[in-house]
Amino acid sequence: MDQVRRCLGVALPLLLLTGLLLTDLLIKAWAATALPGQPAQPLVPGLLALQFTLNPGMAWGLLGNLTLGLALLRLTVGLGLLVVLVRGRTTRRPAVALALIGAGALSNSADGLTRGAVVDYLASPALDVLSRQLSGQPFPIFNGADALVLTGVLMLLLAPRTGRPTLASGDPL
Repeated sequence: MDQVRRCLGVALPLLLLTGLLLTDLLIKAWAATALPGQPAQPLVPGLLALQFTLNPGMAWGLLGNLTLGLALLRLTVGLGLLVVLVRGRTTRRPAVALALIGAGALSNSADGLTRGAVVDYLASPALDVLSRQLSGQPFPIFNGADALVLTGVLMLLLAPRTGRPTLASGDPL
């Protein structure tokens, strides 16, 4: 029974990472063919819209001249998280969070390595208004991979902390 539980503990996060990675890459491929030259198309009026851009850097165009370096960094992070998941030494919640972060990192890395820029296709009019009030700049257009990374990081940060952190094997971190 422990063997089955361990196998599922490894397989499910890997399946999640793979499914999310493929889904995001397919959506980006669609966005790159269907959205260029189109005006923003509301998905959830006032909250979320489809809008295409290629971003060689990070949010707000930061580090736009380091496209290859960013792609390689994202690839390294994604592959590192993949190794952690394959080893199966995390509990379920962190494994899911790491799968989300890994899928996002690998998807944006694939864009950087193959297109020379990341395909961004989601705009938020509500966040844009807030960002302009706070910084005078529009909120950046983003993609599903960005949302996966943010969700995974939030899951890790907001996870309840009980006692001393340990690996699934019971070894202290």
